[in-house]
Amino acid sequence: MRSQHADDYNHDAWAEGYDQDVADESHPIRAGYSALLDWMASAAEIGASDRVLELGSGSGNLTLRLSACGELICVDISAAMEALAAPKLTHLSNRRFIQEDILAVFDRPNFGPFDCVLSSYTVHHLTEEEKVWLFSRVWQQLVPGGRAVFGDLMVETAACQAGLAARYRAQGQPDTAESIEEEFFWRLETAVEQLTRLGFWVQTRRFSDLTFGLLCRKGN
Repeated sequence: MRSQHADDYNHDAWAEGYDQDVADESHPIRAGYSALLDWMASAAEIGASDRVLELGSGSGNLTLRLSACGELICVDISAAMEALAAPKLTHLSNRRFIQEDILAVFDRPNFGPFDCVLSSYTVHHLTEEEKVWLFSRVWQQLVPGGRAVFGDLMVETAACQAGLAARYRAQGQPDTAESIEEEFFWRLETAVEQLTRLGFWVQTRRFSDLTFGLLCRKGN
């Protein structure tokens, strides 16, 4: 299965200057960026022998924070973003990069299992139906007791999403309002219910108006 908007959100055209853009945490979309990535790396509790999957590895800003592990597989559709990441990560000798859509990669034979799956600022490009599909595949590919750690653009409910868009538009930030309305920001209430139904224990943490982290543990 390939995500419907994979080509629309391929970041090749945005790679130049990307790291400078995300460093500007005064922008509402990037507020809490560094703190969220730091939290994700800590919450993952990666062990020295763990097999780890990162979905949407981008320019390597989360990857750079991860602890040493047995094997690290990074997946991203953008070759230009990987060109930014690779020079940062030469110390990770056991890292393997796969240029692929984050849903389609699960169609590969003998892909799992993994001790930990991570994804930052990527899943909000998936439709609601695609998120459900991804959650189920992550559940299937995690070992018992495994962790899935997500950090992304999220709102609590549909009503909150509409309210935030209206607020930013009123504050003279129409681009932020359009992003909130047009992209597939997670609706936290729905996502937690879906993840819990699969059998995950879910912990949430807020980092900004538009950003949350989720730690999901699979039962033993």
